[in-house]
Amino acid sequence: MNQIIFLPHYLKIKKKLIYIFIFCIIITIFLLIYSCSYFYRLRQNKKLSNSLIQSFSITTLYNENNKYVTTLDSVYSPFIIGLLQIDRINLCYPILSYSSDELLKISICRFAGPMPNEIGNLCIGGHNNIDNSFFGKLNQLNLGDEIKIYDLSGNYIKYKLYDKKEILNNDLSCTNQNTNGKKIITLVTCNTLKDTRVVYTAIEKK
Repeated sequence: MNQIIFLPHYLKIKKKLIYIFIFCIIITIFLLIYSCSYFYRLRQNKKLSNSLIQSFSITTLYNENNKYVTTLDSVYSPFIIGLLQIDRINLCYPILSYSSDELLKISICRFAGPMPNEIGNLCIGGHNNIDNSFFGKLNQLNLGDEIKIYDLSGNYIKYKLYDKKEILNNDLSCTNQNTNGKKIITLVTCNTLKDTRVVYTAIEKK
């Protein structure tokens, strides 16, 4: 008798559990698809960035004309102004001459300052990707680490990292060009845990 009385209630609970189970499956599938798509885009952007280096040797890339334009589609035709290399964290990327949402998906970009290895504060921005591409490994740097910047003549200057700090998103003090005649580079990336940016500053190594 008791089984007959509680059967409708049991069926309602069972039905709710089935709906919850189906909902969880749908959410899981959606997250899997999104994750696969996200990592696929990262891989494609990384391949595109690598192709800018691998398609041309250093001697071809850095020519006397002091400029270079890729043969990629118009949307992905950035002007390359130099090369950033940090051996300690195995980082090497072309520096694109200006910054935009599209170009930041391809490589690191200049958003303020002079051409590479000129007097002033060359500010370079890059994404802090989950797969450690672009500036994803900057957090492994220590004060005193060496950074190389190649210019369009094929020459490079070594810079010594002397400052690391966290700033607010609207803080533009890191772009200050008053360097007292010194050559400085400033690397800027997002803090993925907070709504801030992390700034790494290096000065020409004498």
